[in-house]
Amino acid sequence: MKKVTILLILVGMLVSQSVEDILKRVDNNTVVTTAQYKATMIISLAGKVREKTFFGYTEGKDRAYMEFTAPARDHGTRILKRGDEIWIYLPSVEKATKIAGHMLRQSMMGSDFSYEDVAENRKLEELYDAENLGIDTIDNRPCYKLRLTAKVAEVTYALRVVWIDIDEYIALKTELYAKSGKLMKEVMVGEFQNIGGRNYPTRMEMINKLRQNTYTELILDDVRLDITIPDRIFTKAHLERQ
Repeated sequence: MKKVTILLILVGMLVSQSVEDILKRVDNNTVVTTAQYKATMIISLAGKVREKTFFGYTEGKDRAYMEFTAPARDHGTRILKRGDEIWIYLPSVEKATKIAGHMLRQSMMGSDFSYEDVAENRKLEELYDAENLGIDTIDNRPCYKLRLTAKVAEVTYALRVVWIDIDEYIALKTELYAKSGKLMKEVMVGEFQNIGGRNYPTRMEMINKLRQNTYTELILDDVRLDITIPDRIFTKAHLERQ
């Protein structure tokens, strides 16, 4: 009887709240004006584990900057996003190279994240139409399950299925699909922190379904949101500095 009562309450919550409202609350948590952070990326490939560290800045949907600090072979590698363009600077080349077209969807630094994945900071409600698939659970946590279908052309994934925690409005699990319907990636959020009134993901795992025996864990630390970031951070001059 108790389980039936809980289920009825959850169904009532879903009926009373529109999918648009749910997406808006998710976006309010995760889409930021600006962000500064430190990050550790743990890449597991066929049982071999590599760790990379970097720091980064984000401003709106058009500007992002990342700089790798470890391991030694990656130290000084920098990535800049400005609008639709992404540039990568390799210390060995001493010159920035533009990443364009299909290259944007390639593995970033050997990880399961693409360049587009890491630099993304756009509102789901602006990109997708949402469909209610009911209530489900992830790790015994009740979730809204939504199907998101792209309503604009310029999206990396044409379809997403998301499980959104009904209390915290975090997408605990996301399946990412190509236009063909093929499952490309799966994202799991393991931890989040309340930062400035936002429930912001700080530990997530990306599984690339097109590769075998691989996953990447991304851990964010010292996250600061909605701060002032100097304009010079997002310039090619800063990217290519010696």
